[in-house]
Amino acid sequence: MKNFERLVLAVGFATLALLVWKFDPGTVWGFVSSVGWGFLVILPMQLCDHMLNAVGWRYAFSAPDAARIPFWRLVRVRVAGDGVNYLTPSATIAGEIVRPALLGDGLPAQTRNSSVVVAKVTQSLGQALFAMAGLLLLLPLSLGFLSGRQVWAGLAVSSAIVLAVGAGLTGFCARRRDGSYLWRLREPFGALRDQTARYLRENPSRFALSVVFFLLGFAWGAWEVLVISWFLGIPMDFVTALSVEVLSVLVDSIFIMVPAKIGTQEAGKTAIFAGLGLSAGKGLAFGLVRHVRELSWAAGGFALYAWDRRAIARRPAARCPLPAGSAAPED
Repeated sequence: MKNFERLVLAVGFATLALLVWKFDPGTVWGFVSSVGWGFLVILPMQLCDHMLNAVGWRYAFSAPDAARIPFWRLVRVRVAGDGVNYLTPSATIAGEIVRPALLGDGLPAQTRNSSVVVAKVTQSLGQALFAMAGLLLLLPLSLGFLSGRQVWAGLAVSSAIVLAVGAGLTGFCARRRDGSYLWRLREPFGALRDQTARYLRENPSRFALSVVFFLLGFAWGAWEVLVISWFLGIPMDFVTALSVEVLSVLVDSIFIMVPAKIGTQEAGKTAIFAGLGLSAGKGLAFGLVRHVRELSWAAGGFALYAWDRRAIARRPAARCPLPAGSAAPED
C-alpha cells in the first residue's frame, strides 16, 4: 500500500506539472479575466457537490457507524479522494483505495472499506440514472450531432450499466441454500463481502438514499453550467444547461482513463455547444473555465491527501487491548 501511495503522489504531481506546461498562461488568463470576480462564485459552488456526495457516502454506512464519523470529515476525504482520482490515470479507482485510511481509526477497517465499495456502487447507479433521465429529456430536442436513435442507444447503455451493477452486487453477495456464499473469496475480501452483505440486508433504505444523493450531486452540475454561462455572456435556459451537463457526464464516462481530463474537457464542451446550436468558441471558453475550477479543487484535494498521509504516517500504531487475564508480552 505504501508503494501504491508513493506512485499516486508521483503521478499526481507529474500530471499537475504537465497541465501547467500544457496550457499557455496568457491564453488561460484571457478566458479567466473575462469571468473576473465570477470565480468567487464559481469556485465555492463545487463545495455543494462535495457535500451532496458526502451525504451519499454517509448513507453507505449503517446508521450507528455513520454517527461515529463527523460529516465534515467525510467532506474532507471526498475532496482528497476526488483530487487523487482527477490527477491519476486510474479510471477513478485510486482515490477510492486511499479513502478508507484517510477516514482514520474511528471505525474498523472492514467497515470503512465496505462503505467505499457501497458508495462506489451507489455513485455509479446515481450517474447512470442521471444520464437516463437526461437522455429522456433530450429525446424531443433536435440536436445536430445526436439523433433520436443515438439517444435511445444511450438509454440502452445506461440501463445496461444499472442492470450490470445490480447483477454484479447480487452475485458478489449471493448465497447457496445452505447459507454459504456462491463464490469463495480469500481474506481480506471475504470479510469485506460479509460486511457489505450485512449492510445491504439491514439497510436497503439507506442504500436507496445513497443513490439519490449521488444523483443530486450530478444534477448540481447543471446549476454550475448556468452560472458559468451567465458570467461568459451565454444565454441559456435550464433545459439547455441540463442537456450540457448530461452530455458532459457521458463524455467524461467515455474518457474516464484520461487524467485531469487533458484535452477532453475543452474538446467535449466545444462539440456539445456546437451540437446544441450554441457558439463553439464559447464552448471552448466554458471548457477552460470549468477546467480551471476542476483543477483548483483537484490541486487542493491532492494537497489534503498528501497532508493527511503524512499525518497518518507519523501517528503511532494503535495497540489492541489484551483480553482480560492475559499478560502483556515482554520487551
